[in-house]
Amino acid sequence: MKKTILIILGVLLAIGGVVAYTGYSWIMVDNVRDTEQGAHTVYVHSNWNYDSLVTELYPLLIDYESFDLVARRMNLPNKVIPGKYVFTDHLSNRQLVSKFRSGQYEEVKVVLNSSLKRYEILGRIASQLETDSVTLANLVNSDDYLKTSGYTHDDWPCLFLANTYNFNWASSATDVSDRFQTESQRFWNNKRTKKAGRLGLDPNEVIILASIVDAETIMDSEMKTIAGVYLNRLEKDWPLQADPTIRYLLPEGRQRVLNKDLEIVSPYNTYMNTGLPPGPVLLPSNKAIDAVLDAESHDYMFFCAKSDFSGYHAFAKTSTQHNRNAAAYRRELNRRKIMK
Repeated sequence: MKKTILIILGVLLAIGGVVAYTGYSWIMVDNVRDTEQGAHTVYVHSNWNYDSLVTELYPLLIDYESFDLVARRMNLPNKVIPGKYVFTDHLSNRQLVSKFRSGQYEEVKVVLNSSLKRYEILGRIASQLETDSVTLANLVNSDDYLKTSGYTHDDWPCLFLANTYNFNWASSATDVSDRFQTESQRFWNNKRTKKAGRLGLDPNEVIILASIVDAETIMDSEMKTIAGVYLNRLEKDWPLQADPTIRYLLPEGRQRVLNKDLEIVSPYNTYMNTGLPPGPVLLPSNKAIDAVLDAESHDYMFFCAKSDFSGYHAFAKTSTQHNRNAAAYRRELNRRKIMK
């Protein structure tokens, strides 16, 4: 009798050991296939469910059935969180499920460089995210969005500021616009808003002017002086006569603004129209925005590039002085055979 009991206990222990080892294997043993890179990247889309996720993961798993069992016991089917997930080869089912279930996604960087042309902004954002540029463009140009946000079809690029931003890859167009509205509100703090008010400008107008200033010079040290020239012209109700607004209307690659270009009929032609253009010509740097807000107070009304091609500008108070400076620059353009 004792022998029979011992045999039964032995069998039960063996079965228990097998069950325990099987359970341990399902939960703790590595279940991700090895790769040369040693890591995998999975993009979980915003409209995915559990079946979509496991379809993507299936080729990466050594044993699908054990993963599915652990995933269901850990309630992953009801916890699929969109985003970009990066994980190593050596993960157990429990570790892999925990990563997706808890939303341990990697944020992606969206870099908006200053000097991006307005039509490049949305494409740059969408290139790093699930949403596409068409969806973003449709949102920021929709009548409902413009009405509630306070932007127009021309000045909506003022929403965006040059910087590096971290996003969940699966961010929607609405998520993106909400994020940039938050960033804009943070940037336009009380101090900057008051400075804009003292200039008689609102934040969007400051950005529009900053886009011209940024396009005029590569020298940060000149920005405040150039901003002061344009503010002087605005105060006297002169046309800004800003070449960047003409280049905005020209084909890519043109360096030289010709007299015929000044006759282009457009609200962006600041030779034909007074005041600011209706929108920015590019994405200005934060330095250019602050240069407008802290513009120099002076009597200069004119400036043009120096004829030594140093990148600096010659400033003038009178048209006579300016015409001499401009003539010297044109002669150098002709000498270098820069005709367009």
